[in-house]
Amino acid sequence: MKFDVVVVGGGVGGLYASYVLAKKGLKVALIEMKDEKNIGDKVCGDAIGEHHFIELGLEPPVPGFDKDHEYDGVVLFSPDEQHKILVEGRGYSINRKNFGLKLYRMAINNGVEAYLEHFFVKPVVSGSKVAGVVAKDKNGFEKEFEAKVVIDATGVASAVRRSLPREWWVSVEIPKEDYNITYREVVVGDIDLDNKYAYIYLNVDVAPGGYWWLFPKGKGVYNIGLGVQWKDGAPNPKTQYAKYIMNKLGNRVSEVIHSGGGLVPTRRPIPCMVWNGFVVIGDAAATANPVHGGGIGSAMLSAKTAAEAIIEALEKGDATMENLWSYHTKFHKVYGAKQASLDVLRMFLQRMSNSDLNFVFRSNLVNGSEVYDMGSKGDLSISIINRVKSFLTLASRPSFLAKLYRLKQFMDRAKELYLNYPSSPSGYINWLAEEQRLFDEYRKWLTEKM
Repeated sequence: MKFDVVVVGGGVGGLYASYVLAKKGLKVALIEMKDEKNIGDKVCGDAIGEHHFIELGLEPPVPGFDKDHEYDGVVLFSPDEQHKILVEGRGYSINRKNFGLKLYRMAINNGVEAYLEHFFVKPVVSGSKVAGVVAKDKNGFEKEFEAKVVIDATGVASAVRRSLPREWWVSVEIPKEDYNITYREVVVGDIDLDNKYAYIYLNVDVAPGGYWWLFPKGKGVYNIGLGVQWKDGAPNPKTQYAKYIMNKLGNRVSEVIHSGGGLVPTRRPIPCMVWNGFVVIGDAAATANPVHGGGIGSAMLSAKTAAEAIIEALEKGDATMENLWSYHTKFHKVYGAKQASLDVLRMFLQRMSNSDLNFVFRSNLVNGSEVYDMGSKGDLSISIINRVKSFLTLASRPSFLAKLYRLKQFMDRAKELYLNYPSSPSGYINWLAEEQRLFDEYRKWLTEKM
């Protein structure tokens, strides 16, 4: 079976990439292990900002089908829950299953050939090129799919990418501390809060290296969960959920509709996302937001930019690494450079204590619009530092100002480095060495100063 593109994985990234490519007239195969009924089913927080739909030119979710609820913003709470920051910005709680089904129908209606209940077995490697994949159906029969380009959209598993030769740049291993382990439940209850907002709670005792959330879904339904940094000695998130969150909310929860957990990459994107005949998108490329872990919108954004690069490469006649390379520069311009900056911020936040966090909230050092700008642009505003400077002349934490200065410098350097990603593979080795030096220097500074 011969195709222009074979997409492995039917999550939001894989479905959206399939749709964009097929709409341009390419012959596309989608390989997905789930059946049609469950194709969109995935454990997640279900929240996504409206801006992603605008950026993608995608119709907003429809009430009663793939939209469960709408938010006017997010409220961030300090560890002691005595202080909060309101971050305004429209967003949605989606019906994750129906949203996936809608993307699937968009893909199928534009000519994508779906091979559901098929499981990835191995890549077909020809020399230094990915030439297709082998998959098997639910009865165990193996099929070979030949392709000009294979897209790995298998999520955190990165099943295709991790099956490739170790010496290929795209096969990089992600350290486990760059993931969050999550657990969440969708519950029915009567929780006294303003349903116009989604709620995020910072507390290193409850969710070390992450946070816990409470997202209303309307009609007395809530998505509640937490994520903890995955490292040696990390607590089990399900245990933390029962110990802290259900002890706090238990008498207001009457029914658990769904529960489950998983892994979320919370870092900058992998340094190389293409090879000859091969592209990685979504969680397989670590495209989720490093600070809040949201990955639905960014997965589709990576799918769109990857599809554009594939179309251009095939128009040139061959999907070589050189011809696919523009995926990096396109994605980093719209999202990846911001991710790199936020990865620096993420590592800083993961070393802050509850006392530090309470101090930031209590002192009103950051307002909602500045938090929004950090999340959307990856910039630490100089106005925050100036505010800290004036405040700390009378405070007992003068070293905090120096740390913020250094943090801003590292964030700006990381963002600039990704904005200046090499325009061809010939510059990659030098760029990667510079990237590694920057983050090694940063980790050393964190160890010494935090």
